[in-house]
Amino acid sequence: MRDTASASCQPSSIPSSANSHAKKIIVIGGTEASNRLADLLDNVGMRSKVVPSYLSALGEVSKEPADIVVGPVGVLHGSMKAIVQGLRTIAPDTRVVALCNQATAQQRFNAADAGFDDCLVGPIGPETLDRLLGTHSLQATPDPIPTSNNGGATHAAPVTAHTDQTNTPPEVSQSEELGDIDLVESLLTGKGSLKSVAVRLIESHSGLRGVGLRPAEGGPPSGDASACVSYKGKQLGQLHAPSPATTEALAPWADWLGRWLALGNQVAELSDMALRDELTGIWNRRYFNRFLERILRRAATDRSQVTLLMFDIDDFKIYNDKYGHATGDEVLRETARLMLSVVREHDVVARIGGDEFAVIFWDNEKPRKPNSEHPQDVVAAARRFQDAICSHRFPKLLDKAIGRLTVSGGLACFPWDGRTPDELLARADAMALQSKRQGKNAITFGTGSKRSCPDR
Repeated sequence: MRDTASASCQPSSIPSSANSHAKKIIVIGGTEASNRLADLLDNVGMRSKVVPSYLSALGEVSKEPADIVVGPVGVLHGSMKAIVQGLRTIAPDTRVVALCNQATAQQRFNAADAGFDDCLVGPIGPETLDRLLGTHSLQATPDPIPTSNNGGATHAAPVTAHTDQTNTPPEVSQSEELGDIDLVESLLTGKGSLKSVAVRLIESHSGLRGVGLRPAEGGPPSGDASACVSYKGKQLGQLHAPSPATTEALAPWADWLGRWLALGNQVAELSDMALRDELTGIWNRRYFNRFLERILRRAATDRSQVTLLMFDIDDFKIYNDKYGHATGDEVLRETARLMLSVVREHDVVARIGGDEFAVIFWDNEKPRKPNSEHPQDVVAAARRFQDAICSHRFPKLLDKAIGRLTVSGGLACFPWDGRTPDELLARADAMALQSKRQGKNAITFGTGSKRSCPDR
């Protein structure tokens, strides 16, 4: 009923159960309490799987969702928050339950602070199983929880677990400089390349030197041994190293790395989906808000300039009603494409709702050179966009609509028109409203640009 995963995250199938509707539970082994819990689950016919570490649990839930992940917290030290956040990112519906020592109330507080859903304390028995499978919450625990003396989780080396590691990469030792927590941090924060961190970790724990990762289609350097890095039949690269490395020595590490790279790709795809507008492919409001806040903080520090353009399509509802929503969708997509064609590559173009768009013009030189042309550059881009949208041939609008599609918007500049995101947005909105009142087909500039929009 229960199977055990190796530390290399080797894929393994879970035997079908007569009780097919039973919960899937992943148990982090390595302690007496977790092993006893796994035995108890096995005895009552629950579908459970024992893995050697939280790292392996991350790999398992990335392949197949689990209902519950349960494991000891004493072995996590300062990495609890990162581990729980990693599980939440990959499997948001999975309950994460902590096993705590009965005598260590501080562990229970740390588990609650890290985001565990529940905490199992005391001898493992039938009542433990009832709580694990029930709806008890960590906050409902009657025992007093002490105040934390630690303001948050601190970086610590990852956990190791005793397991059969024949022909598989060893779990990361607490004494090593790099470990699984560094890989999780790379995924969660984007700080440091996952590939480079993983390669450094392999060198650290394999004893091999000169380890590198190359694209799958390219061959390794002359004289290097290599092993294919893949996941579920998809090649992700080639792991290689010079003599005395051998293919046999690299193969288990390549297998381990394949799962991390696949996880990294999945996290990147999910992040992109969360921040991109599905219809047009440009950034959405969530990304726009985050970037605007961040770039204004930077601009206040290095005295660089930021200009915000807000615009929408004049009378878009009429076009949508007359030609249909499919045509309206095409107009939105083409509008986004045209805007991208006139701005610089690093400028941020976003759809923030309906037919409303925004562009953040910012300078990627820090600080901006004296006598820069930032406002003039933005004005020129706005005019090019107006010309492009007016003259563009929208196939689904037929010949009668050529040249009739127009936009109205407003420009606001940091710091003259506003110093905060809210102030800048309000000013750009006010300028856009003024464009509408002036007869549409116009872009009105705030005082910061020292420009006025000519009649169109």
